[in-house]
Amino acid sequence: MPSDDTLWYKDAVFYELHVKAFQDGQNDGVGDFRGLITRLDYLQELGVDCIWLLPFYPSPLRDDGYDVADVYGVHPNYGTVEDVKAFLDESHRRGIRVIADLVLNHTSDQSAWFQRARRAPKGSPERDWYVWSDTDQPYQDARIIFTDTEPSNWTWDPVAQQYYWHRFFAHQPDLNWDNPQVKETMFQVMEHWLELGLDGFRADAVPYLIEREGTICENLTDTHDILKEFRARLDSRYRGKVLLAEANQWPDDVRPYFGDGDEFHMAFHFPLMPRIFMAVRQGIRTPVVEIIERTPAIPDDCQWCMFLRNHDELTLEMVTDEERDYMYREYAADPRMRLNLGIRRRLAPLMENDRRKIELLNSILFTMSGTPIIYYGDEIGMGDNIYLGDRDGVRTPMQWSSDRNAGFSRAEPERLYAPVISDSIYGFQAVNVEAQQRSPFSLLNWMKRLIQVRKAHRAFGRGSIEFLKPDNLHVLAYLREYDGDVILVVNNLSGSAQPVRLDLSKFAGYSLIEMLGQTEFLPIHETPYALSLSPYSFFWFAIRKPAADQRDMSEAELIALAKEWSEQDSLLMANSEDAARLLAGLSAEWFQQQRWFRSKARTIASIEHFDHSSIAPETAPRVMLAILRVRFSEGDPEFYLLPLSLRPPLRADTEPIAILTVSTTSREVSLYEALSDGSSAAAMMEIISGRSELGGVAGTFQGHTTAAWDELEGSATPIRRIFGEQSNTSVIFGERSMLKVYRKLEAGLNPDIEISRFIVENTDFKAIPALAGWLDYTADDGLETSVAAVYRFIPNKGDAWEYTLTSLDRFFNAASRSAADPFSPSGQASLKRMAGEYFAEAAELGRVTGELHLALATATAAHPAFIPEPVSPVDAHRWIEGYQRAAATMFDEVGRRLDVIPGSFPAGIHNELATLVRESADLRQRMEELQLLADERVSKMRIHGDYHLGQVLRTRDPKQAGAPWVILDFEGEPARPLEERREKHTPMRDVAGMLRSFSYAVHVAIRNFHTDDFMVRNAMRMWGGVWEMSVRGEFLNAYRAAVGKASFVPQDEDAFNRVVAVFELEKAIYELGYEMNNRPDWIWVPVNGILAIRERTK
Repeated sequence: MPSDDTLWYKDAVFYELHVKAFQDGQNDGVGDFRGLITRLDYLQELGVDCIWLLPFYPSPLRDDGYDVADVYGVHPNYGTVEDVKAFLDESHRRGIRVIADLVLNHTSDQSAWFQRARRAPKGSPERDWYVWSDTDQPYQDARIIFTDTEPSNWTWDPVAQQYYWHRFFAHQPDLNWDNPQVKETMFQVMEHWLELGLDGFRADAVPYLIEREGTICENLTDTHDILKEFRARLDSRYRGKVLLAEANQWPDDVRPYFGDGDEFHMAFHFPLMPRIFMAVRQGIRTPVVEIIERTPAIPDDCQWCMFLRNHDELTLEMVTDEERDYMYREYAADPRMRLNLGIRRRLAPLMENDRRKIELLNSILFTMSGTPIIYYGDEIGMGDNIYLGDRDGVRTPMQWSSDRNAGFSRAEPERLYAPVISDSIYGFQAVNVEAQQRSPFSLLNWMKRLIQVRKAHRAFGRGSIEFLKPDNLHVLAYLREYDGDVILVVNNLSGSAQPVRLDLSKFAGYSLIEMLGQTEFLPIHETPYALSLSPYSFFWFAIRKPAADQRDMSEAELIALAKEWSEQDSLLMANSEDAARLLAGLSAEWFQQQRWFRSKARTIASIEHFDHSSIAPETAPRVMLAILRVRFSEGDPEFYLLPLSLRPPLRADTEPIAILTVSTTSREVSLYEALSDGSSAAAMMEIISGRSELGGVAGTFQGHTTAAWDELEGSATPIRRIFGEQSNTSVIFGERSMLKVYRKLEAGLNPDIEISRFIVENTDFKAIPALAGWLDYTADDGLETSVAAVYRFIPNKGDAWEYTLTSLDRFFNAASRSAADPFSPSGQASLKRMAGEYFAEAAELGRVTGELHLALATATAAHPAFIPEPVSPVDAHRWIEGYQRAAATMFDEVGRRLDVIPGSFPAGIHNELATLVRESADLRQRMEELQLLADERVSKMRIHGDYHLGQVLRTRDPKQAGAPWVILDFEGEPARPLEERREKHTPMRDVAGMLRSFSYAVHVAIRNFHTDDFMVRNAMRMWGGVWEMSVRGEFLNAYRAAVGKASFVPQDEDAFNRVVAVFELEKAIYELGYEMNNRPDWIWVPVNGILAIRERTK
């Protein structure tokens, strides 16, 4: 549900949409509320706080719904009042508010009110609902707004035999707000929709409610008196509801619409919008700075609203004639792009589809003073259709997918209310939500990140703004500050790289943290701070003060402060209700951005507090070990561990950025990632080392140790966190130990702990980090979950992946200068020389891998989960069937995309993909070779499960470590369920995984090798192929020699090779799916791998 903060609109991100344009739920070619409900999860994932609906009332639709015929109803095209109520309920359930347009100034000439008025006698109460005159001469000082279509503000009505007044189209007669009946009725209309569940209104055309002779009939005192009554009526019954004014005026003229905080909560800043576009086109900051500096202060409870584009034209009413001519010349050279006093184009076409400019304008929008509004489709860069009439060119159907009608409707295309965009640049085949959701670097995913960062900082919505004025006019820089949170925004408005020096001397000694990437820049000094900006680029910096006051504290003072904080925070962590309130603001968007969150492709329905306990470190803030249940729109929920603190670290070089800020009855609380604080991580270690028990509401955390704990050696400092992990969070303690925290919690013993413990306690195998202890959580129903583990630290030179790429880089540099034929005897001699020590290292890795499998096969009856068992025909059949099903699904999807989604794959790989699809039946048939495992009575056993070069460390001291290679991470493939990862399988899967990793390394190295010479690149492919075959041979020969006649490998060499080839094929098909959905440009690697396996096993 939405929060209780009555100032919620200051921090919110609004999203404007037309019901008819978003999703057709009834397959009649027009969007409706039923369809809109199905897309609410998308808006929640985007980070939207409030939806702004364009008019949905019954209307002849001559002005797209702003010509309202019945203010109490719903247009039948869009659904019913019950549909609206269902939509509001579903929105609120997701924490999304909804406001709607309320047209106060006029109605349609088809309204029952107007039809009654025109037929009523002159001077009657019914006639008095509108503004009439016997001549067209009154109010001659009032301007005509729609100059393209309307010659006058008066139109003769032959039925009434009088002129009626209209500030807009002639078919939109103005209501007579001097009539008390009109005023009371419109107040009741407001209350009707608020009772139904709306959270407020965007009040259309409010400056024009009252007419007075001798004035321009805009912004009159009597108008403000009415609006104050309107606000008082709302505040008396509807707490937390908002009014947003559409007053297209200069800032000084809009200021009265805020009153003393007793009129509108919000108003659009119309003059700013065109000046943002002007500044980017001119490449100088002056237009933006000047309009903001002439903007008057507004009451504290009020807010400006801003958008880049909306449903109307980019209005140029609030610019000078010279500025208007400039904007037309630069942005609307084709007269069809112009309408009234504005430009009817979307954001992406206005920016010529330049991603840099689109991002820059959004940077300005999201960091200026006020609340940002996104117009539907701009988050994916939708285009427009200037050949459609009026403003319809920017109101085309939302582009959801590359399917028919852009996924908007299943109706015949001819029935759509407007054609979908289908040109070569902005067409739905190229620009759609589905494609951008799959691309990590899409505009959509970039927008999600931008929204997430903005929402984490109230300074953007509530803070002050101070412009910095460096000598370089191309740079727009300003400070936003609120409650101690200081943010520096630097925008390069120019199309060329720009240097800038900023006077930040008042922050000398502070640090700059780039907020989108969390990168720390050089500290600020007394001298001007120098930055270089690429074309149309920007930075958002958090200015963080050094924690010198705490670093200079004595140990006793730190302990005292930590104790004081701990006592205060313990009250906020006292029970599940308090903890749930603290965690309620964690958003689906924040979860989706975390590397450790597994289900990024699923739609989050809710995030709930499940259980928690807390730790009180001696020299760190109290730590909350929170378990959250994440529910999805489909499928089972997942559980995640969040170690959190309510304070920043006591000792840190800079203040970290809070995950979330929550207002409580006692104070405003910020939540921080506790594992960023070494002392907090050390406190978790103490729970494990002390075998301590921490009670929760629904279960208990318990620490455990092994004999290896007492054998840990070396200093435990410095404490540093490892970044870049995909699934877990790890903290290194000097060269003594490593704490690994499992973020996704699954019922059962984590195989990482289970296998490591078995090896340490029952075998002589030394080439793994010894398990020293672990932390688990046991729910009240008895289910046990692994939470964290502690391992002996292995001094190392990095992982085998990086070592392999470095070796290959040297190899290809040498090979590029070689004239030898790779397949000749001299070429083979050159191969060994150029490969250096790597072939021997690969053989050593094969030996260590074999010894690992031998160690895992030594289990006795005391460890039934590890005892090897013969592969049965049922096992073989299950594996074959599962792999064949996965392969069929994968190749069907590849074939579908080749047929119906142009551009899904790089052009140069289409033929190879088509070959794989054509021969998919043969490839699936090859998986029948796994029957050999049952035929030869090969054993299945516990294996690594996710074995590749990234899971192996190259030790610094092989004698101390016990081997030159150390094997890590026995969790198995993270995407598979825990029970499946604990199943027994054949070690051939591990062998195949490492062989595929060698192949990947070769292809990556070839891609990284830069040459424009086709002959050299072709030679490198040959040398790479020979290198890979040699490494395979060294690894496999050493592995077979190490395992000897072990029961878990086929003794027949041909059978061994055929089985390994099947698992290589299975792995390559899995890689094909991963690359297709995440990195299409890399799909050629698994494609080439599959083709090579096919050729090798013919």
